[in-house]
Amino acid sequence: MRAIMFRPMWIRIVCIMFSCLLIISSFPNLDVRASGITVTIPNSSFEDAGTGIPHWTTHPTYGQNTATVSNERAYTGLNSMKMVDTSSTASLARVSEKVRVTQDEEYTASIFAYIEQGSIDVWLIFYNGTTETVVAPASVTPTLSQWTKRSITAKAPSGTNQVAVMVYSSLASVTTAYVDDVSIGQTVRNAGFEDPLSGTWTVSSGAAVSTQQKTGGTYSLKLDDSSSTTASYAESSNVPVTSGSRVGASAKIYPFSGSGLSIHLLFKNSTGTVIKDVVNDFTGAASQWTPVSVSATAPTGTASVSVYLTTGTTTSMVVYADDVSLDRPIEYNLGTQITNNPLDGAVFGKDASGNTDLMYVGSSGFPSKLVVYDARTGELVDDQNLNQTEAVWGMTVATDKSVYLGTANKKTMFRYIPGTVSTVNGKKVITGSSLVPITLPTGMDVIWDVTAGSSGKVYGGTSTSGKAFQYDPTGGTVVLNNNQPIVSGLDFERSIAYASDTEVYMGMGPTSNATIIRFNPTNGTQSTISPANYGSTYVLGLDYISNGAASKVFAKLSAGPMLVLDSANGTLDTSLSGVDSLGVSTKHPSDDKVFYTKGNNLYSYDISAKTESNLGDVGGSAVGYTFLTDAGNTYLYAALKSGKVLKYLLAATPTIDTTTSFVIPESPTKIRSLVNGPTDKIYTSGYLRGGMGIYNPDTAEETRYKGAGQAENMTTIGNNLYMGIYPGAWIKKYDTTSTWNDTTNPSILFQDIDGPPYHQDRPFGMLAEPLLNRLYVGSVAGSGKNKGSFTVYDLSTPQQVTTINDIVYHQSVISLAYKDNKVFGGTSVYGGIGSTVDATEGKVFVWNTTSANSTPVPQFVPAPGRKVISDLVVGPDGKIWGLAEGNSSGNSSHDTTADLFIIDPNNPDAAHTTVYSDKFSSIPVTWQGGKMVIGNDGNAYVSIGAKLYAVDANSATKDAVVLVGAGVSLLTADKYGDLYYVKYETNLYKYDK
Repeated sequence: MRAIMFRPMWIRIVCIMFSCLLIISSFPNLDVRASGITVTIPNSSFEDAGTGIPHWTTHPTYGQNTATVSNERAYTGLNSMKMVDTSSTASLARVSEKVRVTQDEEYTASIFAYIEQGSIDVWLIFYNGTTETVVAPASVTPTLSQWTKRSITAKAPSGTNQVAVMVYSSLASVTTAYVDDVSIGQTVRNAGFEDPLSGTWTVSSGAAVSTQQKTGGTYSLKLDDSSSTTASYAESSNVPVTSGSRVGASAKIYPFSGSGLSIHLLFKNSTGTVIKDVVNDFTGAASQWTPVSVSATAPTGTASVSVYLTTGTTTSMVVYADDVSLDRPIEYNLGTQITNNPLDGAVFGKDASGNTDLMYVGSSGFPSKLVVYDARTGELVDDQNLNQTEAVWGMTVATDKSVYLGTANKKTMFRYIPGTVSTVNGKKVITGSSLVPITLPTGMDVIWDVTAGSSGKVYGGTSTSGKAFQYDPTGGTVVLNNNQPIVSGLDFERSIAYASDTEVYMGMGPTSNATIIRFNPTNGTQSTISPANYGSTYVLGLDYISNGAASKVFAKLSAGPMLVLDSANGTLDTSLSGVDSLGVSTKHPSDDKVFYTKGNNLYSYDISAKTESNLGDVGGSAVGYTFLTDAGNTYLYAALKSGKVLKYLLAATPTIDTTTSFVIPESPTKIRSLVNGPTDKIYTSGYLRGGMGIYNPDTAEETRYKGAGQAENMTTIGNNLYMGIYPGAWIKKYDTTSTWNDTTNPSILFQDIDGPPYHQDRPFGMLAEPLLNRLYVGSVAGSGKNKGSFTVYDLSTPQQVTTINDIVYHQSVISLAYKDNKVFGGTSVYGGIGSTVDATEGKVFVWNTTSANSTPVPQFVPAPGRKVISDLVVGPDGKIWGLAEGNSSGNSSHDTTADLFIIDPNNPDAAHTTVYSDKFSSIPVTWQGGKMVIGNDGNAYVSIGAKLYAVDANSATKDAVVLVGAGVSLLTADKYGDLYYVKYETNLYKYDK
């Protein structure tokens, strides 16, 4: 309800009135009052793309004919109206059909606009016979490059009986903009109290307009309750509304003396009788303006609604109110919040002609990308979206020049067949390429790695069933090992390397000791060549280096070292520490060396001598290698994460050349966590590659940063945002008053629970307690482990950390709430990826913050038959409200539903918990499920099962209504009570109540 909305007070500032010829319309008039507060006018979303712009006309005064129906952008649907005003001396306008109005009533017109340059405004034209009264809004600097709502409110002048909406680009503005979802409707009279109260508001004797305090304009409403027994009140005019409509009212309140004010929605039937009174009792800080709101769904039989403001009857008080609004809630698409362009992998090959050396880069995002460059110049020749994928895990180039990409999504491997590179108008382009998705069999959900075999074949390792495959473009996919896991009980084949058609190496996990398998694809025989126990869960990377009888396998372990193993018997040659490159190069064509990086330094490893050498700073970590010949010399080429191409000459006098650069295009990033953070801004963290988006509700300003990692959840104390980072359950602190730099801000605050004995990975439970200056963190264990932890971080000096591992036996801690010196923790029966599930029901435990807790900590099942306690909050009644999901009872109704439960914090046990069963729709959940916030209107709002609900906290059965019916996840709210959630994974949405 803030910066991106135009409130009624603005129309009081500017009102331009003049007469001109009546616009003759051949279309029938429509009754704006027929459908309630807001009605849609014909072709309001421009989906009708017939001749011209159907149902919209030009205006004789506001010239140019440069508006069209466009499918380039749309707020909803497929089309919008594109307005291109190329003149700085002439205006551009389009006028809707007219609708009937009632004189002296107030009406609001709204549009959604995406302004690339210039300015677009919405005007109202009232009609009285042949006379027009044109009302323009106040001048407001527009927000560019995002969909924003622009509105205007005005009273229908005496004698007028029709109104039309005009979308307008001014004389001075050169504009390119898109307009969508135009609407007009009735609102309360005298919403800013600039006119006399008589005839617009019904008031008590203690109510009057006042100039002493105001948020805009000249006047506000003053409610002076000098009596402690009689309330002072003001009720707005009635506004038509139909049953089932969601209605929201808001006002700004300034308590001057005393405390307590209530804002009501009074729903009335056709005779004017109140059939439902929805109230939000508000107590705000004295001597400052504070927003207050109330919202509800109109009950059956509703004909109208009014806004009712009243003081209490127990104490005398003086309070001011201003800028009242009454409208249906609006859902805004605030768009992508986070973008990234990570260099996740690179391989080298040639174009179809064989004349151009190509560098292929895989970049994660949603969608992920395959980007193709001239390897020698860094020029981009192709940019392909890998639709519906979020990560590129493995890449290889087959013997037929095809490039294969293993992805994190939906059993999909992509095959890119390169075309031919040519130069057109001085720019290199590739033509004739194709990108083909290949769907693998069931169980092969994530393709971790791919490696090239003979005759165009490729091999790949997958999860979640620990299977490997061979793909032949002439014969399709063959699941190896007779369609069975390579090693029973190991569900992740994280790495794979090809030696020959009878020898393929596979890195398996999760396990306490990294497992490497030598597998024969022709007969299915296998042997284990696992190294000594290095405490690694996975083998993250494998490279087979052909060197005759001295061939080697380089194995990168998840615990850190890279091992060099003899391929014949698995004996260890050496262990290389600090290697952070993505694998090693092939063997140098004329030397017994392979290459890799540590930090920014290039290293070589001499296979025969079993020694490594530091070759110098190259400015970045390597992710892919090849050897190319220039002027008779053999050079190592490597793609560096710094965006450089390394060209290294191994010679008596070595040379390092990193002058060639390449740029990876940005791609949207999925949103992993969402919170209201410091200074009431909305913070989002990115999935897989991190990054942060910050949205300012007051200004609609968006800020984006890269780095920091994937925050599973976040919480706030003062100006500091605390982030729970995966992997490793690290805790980072972002000081929002200092510059973001991803090295020292956010800074690493704690990183002690990822290793033994705790092995924690995902901090989903994040709770800050400012008075105690503590963080409470609930976490999910690492892969293969099911003992979640609860950790107390004392942020005072000296800092102290207390971790209680397995606080609820073999469950993860994913939700936390604080009330009256108690932390309430909610659990999930699911542990880390690939772990054993041996618990049946999610629990709530209670941690006393003022005394030394001893284990076992008090715990109980709040919602029998449920596996996951996905969220806990302090409810509007001061009790602990929670969400419970997942079916562990065999009750079929639990398969697709979730429960609401309420705990008495003074008696936290099952006997004092009320369960509202099957309250919401649900979908399968392990760790991250439903989210709940308490609105400043006293309602609870729940994002669960891909839907957004409002829960009537005052109803005995906690009635829930669906506000948004699909695509919803996560949830938070701003200080105004407006809701924010993620829709379809990458876009932030705002529900303006």
